[in-house]
Amino acid sequence: MIWRRRLLGLIGATFVGLPLLALSGHGDPSADSLRFLATGDSGSGNAHQRAVGQRMADAHRRAPVDLVLLAGDNIYPSGDLALVESTFRRPYATLLRAGVPFHAVLGNHDIRTANGEPQIAFPPFGMKGRWYTLRRGPVQFFLLDTNVNARWQHQRPWLQQALAASTAPWKVVVGHHPIHSSGFYGNDPAAIARLTPLFRRYGVQLYINGHDHHYERTRPIDGTTYLTVGNGGAQLRAVLPNANTTRALSTYGFAEVSATPDRMRLEAWDSQGRRIDQAVLLRPD
Repeated sequence: MIWRRRLLGLIGATFVGLPLLALSGHGDPSADSLRFLATGDSGSGNAHQRAVGQRMADAHRRAPVDLVLLAGDNIYPSGDLALVESTFRRPYATLLRAGVPFHAVLGNHDIRTANGEPQIAFPPFGMKGRWYTLRRGPVQFFLLDTNVNARWQHQRPWLQQALAASTAPWKVVVGHHPIHSSGFYGNDPAAIARLTPLFRRYGVQLYINGHDHHYERTRPIDGTTYLTVGNGGAQLRAVLPNANTTRALSTYGFAEVSATPDRMRLEAWDSQGRRIDQAVLLRPD
């Protein structure tokens, strides 16, 4: 871990990519489809966050989205709601005016104020608790508290029961901290041991996280693609790709996901509106 952080400190913005997967067009709109955006480590209140917010609004204008996921560190530096105007309402004003719902998880900076409870109680963050689940169309989301003081003795059994009960074609887990990452923090052996057996057993196809300040998509690992979107506004860090990395880029931006019962189309955009990644996930027959 130490060598990785020292090396990453010496590396500038790094890009790695394999050839993009062949893509087909969007499916016919129906009640069984869902479109959502995801970003994290966003709550800086700076020009980078505002630029990402504008590009997210552009995506909504192109094709309306149903919700936005915030993968933690929603308000820097300490999760204080006194800063919510500059770190949330202003950057996402267009989406909020359009009535697009947001759903957040807590990051390590967010719990520095009252253990994150004010954010949980803040309706625009759409949090039903420290951990909670949402079913929207063909996707069920499982949003976790992955912080150092997380109550895993309660949360892990809840997650297992919720995953086992889910009939959604797509199961997407969201947490602030990475499980597989080629960024500053790298892979998390404790999280791998705690969560990936559940992912394998219950068919979680996508895990979305922040904390590492870059964009990255892994190859499917035991059926799960790991998507790092910690590039929403906080200061970027370099990436050091590993064997699991399919696409990685140290730039500001967000992910856009469109799901139907049989496929999930993923695109990523930078803060200048350039597409930096695209892929399609298919459900096994």
